Amino acid sequence: MSSTYNVVVIGAGEINFGSPEGPWNHSARLEHIFKDSTIALRFLVLVDPSVERAVQRIRAKQASVDIGCRSAWGPTAVCASIAEAASYLATKGEQDVDLVILGCPPHFRGTLEQGKRADVEMLEHLPQARAYLVEKPVAAVNPFVDNDGDEVARRFEATSSLCSVGYMLRYNKAILKIRETLKVNGLTPTCINARYFMAYEHARKLDWWNKSRSCGPVVEQATHFIDLIRFLAGEENEALLDTVKATTVTHNETVGTLSKLGFDESVIPSEERVPRITSAFWKHEKGTIGSLTHGITLHGTTYDTEIEVLADGWILRVRNAYDPVSTLAIRRPGQAEEEIIKIKDDPFLSEFECLTRATQPGIAEMKGGEDVPTEPLSSFADALKTYKLSWKIRLAAEEDAATSR
Repeated sequence: MSSTYNVVVIGAGEINFGSPEGPWNHSARLEHIFKDSTIALRFLVLVDPSVERAVQRIRAKQASVDIGCRSAWGPTAVCASIAEAASYLATKGEQDVDLVILGCPPHFRGTLEQGKRADVEMLEHLPQARAYLVEKPVAAVNPFVDNDGDEVARRFEATSSLCSVGYMLRYNKAILKIRETLKVNGLTPTCINARYFMAYEHARKLDWWNKSRSCGPVVEQATHFIDLIRFLAGEENEALLDTVKATTVTHNETVGTLSKLGFDESVIPSEERVPRITSAFWKHEKGTIGSLTHGITLHGTTYDTEIEVLADGWILRVRNAYDPVSTLAIRRPGQAEEEIIKIKDDPFLSEFECLTRATQPGIAEMKGGEDVPTEPLSSFADALKTYKLSWKIRLAAEEDAATSR
């Protein structure tokens, strides 16, 4: 076992370094895992075309009051490209890479096109890495028009390294408890219903509100719960894309008015504005019905999410899977009352614990519970299936809206 854990970070944005919105902050999760460890965390390179922003990120880390954080970022170099990072590592003799985190926006990955193939470049230039973490969505292109994603998936399958795609909620302990309950009792869900209600008041990035920039809220945001539906339905019970039906409330309908928008939405072309509500349902191979409702509806900063699984004799619900404490409600056969279980959890941390333990077994003795999965729960090929289902829902909803008009 090495005395160091060597990481290359691609992307100096909010995914890797946090923001006021959402729980994403990959660098902080790794710093937490290695805090007070005998294994030294080292961030070898931070890759970002905006060198100035990358330098600012590293300086902020080096100014931390935490000694471990300062030490981990002390040797970090800044490179403008993945190829430059690989050349730098070779020059320095730093060929031992445990983990590469690909946290650049989806517009720059998931295809074979120049400038939009960061994941392919990562595989080509950093093949020695023991593991890769790739953020979701898989890309920012329509997979039914551009099939590059399938080839990218094949390239990930061909590598001997581990790959984990950032569908972090698969690691939520309440979700894993449902999976285990279904398995132990030999159950296949009859239906799985998910709802995702966003608090939009402080969401002011114009790109997010523009479907041509961010792919829209179903592909960019609700995809996490679409993925959970697939995850809970089971690997042998895939969604049937040709059964997807969907409808929306659009921005120009009476009930589509939002009273707390913090920007001027008129600067976005009308046809590119995001829907306020998307409601969809579909079938799976074994007959399971999946359904999703995504809403841009709430004020403040607190989202409201829930996913429920109905199986013979059972109802299992998880509320607020993003929160530090999730609520698992279980109604068992023969019981009228629900059992309510509060579960303290950080599924983002669990995915990193899974990857670090898999690449350095000695880390199993570090922070984290014994219930952390021993191998990644979402491969690139599997994540691509979620991505395609997410896009299918968006396209079906847009087709319905066009027909209604």
